[in-house]
Amino acid sequence: MKLLSAKECIERNLRGLIDGKSSRIAIYTGDGASHSWIWLVDSLENLGYYNLKFIQKEDICSDIPADVLFISGGDTFGLANAIGSTRLRSLEEWIVRGGQYIGICAGAYLPLHSSLEPLNHFNLVKGRITNLTSSLDSRFCNGERFVTKYGCSYVFQPVRGPLVVECLGTEFTAPLYGGPCWYDVSDAEVLAYYRSFTEKTIFLVPEEMASQIVIDKIAALRKSYGRGTLYLFGPHFEYPGNPMGASVIGSAINNEEEFRNHRYSLSQNIEVAGMQPISRELRSVVSSARLMCLGMGGMEWRIGRKIWDNERFGYFLDGVWKRLRKATEIDLRIEQQNKLIERFKECISLMRQMRIERGGTQGMMTAEQLLRALSSSSAQFFNCYFASLRHHLIKKG
Repeated sequence: MKLLSAKECIERNLRGLIDGKSSRIAIYTGDGASHSWIWLVDSLENLGYYNLKFIQKEDICSDIPADVLFISGGDTFGLANAIGSTRLRSLEEWIVRGGQYIGICAGAYLPLHSSLEPLNHFNLVKGRITNLTSSLDSRFCNGERFVTKYGCSYVFQPVRGPLVVECLGTEFTAPLYGGPCWYDVSDAEVLAYYRSFTEKTIFLVPEEMASQIVIDKIAALRKSYGRGTLYLFGPHFEYPGNPMGASVIGSAINNEEEFRNHRYSLSQNIEVAGMQPISRELRSVVSSARLMCLGMGGMEWRIGRKIWDNERFGYFLDGVWKRLRKATEIDLRIEQQNKLIERFKECISLMRQMRIERGGTQGMMTAEQLLRALSSSSAQFFNCYFASLRHHLIKKG
């Protein structure tokens, strides 16, 4: 794989969009996914990837209409349970037929060999990890955020925050938030290593122990699988404000483009036909939802095996709000706008309820409803946003 600069990615992608040769990228936003797919959207947009679709578990099949599928951070068990054994086997078939799977953090664990249900239905890569232990003692930061039960063992986080990563001879920083540290990937090509800690690295085990687990271990890999490929990234290369990390993602996509046989023309008119201009009510309800979310500071909720707070929920709303401000510039249009407005109103109602419940079993159930509502409404908005953006750029030429 050749490491491209952000400028090279942008130039190639804009040219490909106009020529009808832009990679079709699907991003999984369904159950089990966290807020980090919002980071991914920002990185891809900054690199000139505008041919994006946001999909749910029902869209996972052997004939996904995309060249690339991203499954980013979240809850690995939650992802596997949500997608289900049948769809996971269909996803494997999609890869064999030429699809490119890019897994980040939880999405990188998903295809690793496992004997546990439901992970054992997607055994595509034989990588073994160092952040796995058969027992816990006082050296481990034994909190729900940092340790996950895995059969009779535990997957744990040795550190959190930025690390120095070396990818294809280039060093840069990228954050690790629970992603894998591999020490053996006999059936894959190594792309990157963890090289050192930084002043901002947070140690969740003693530093000497963390060094043995993380430093000089594998951070990213690539595996050919049938006619397709898998790219697995432990760190969050898509984290905001990390152009080198984003370039790794862009390079991975562009590296496979010459092998794609999916070529098509993007319509200049059909995608936005029937969509409505942004209404004042949509702006207002998203603004109100952001304020309500800010008011939930200091509270936490457990969803699946992950702990959520208002900052994580806020990423969805901030991502939508940032693009609403571009509405006039790109003639942003929304499909089923009234339905989207009602969905955001539901988010406000759920947040109001969570402030009253303040945790507990009922509070966690409400938080899970909120995550699903925020994710689905944001995905609907982003599908319309990128359709409008593509239409605007192609029309502009």
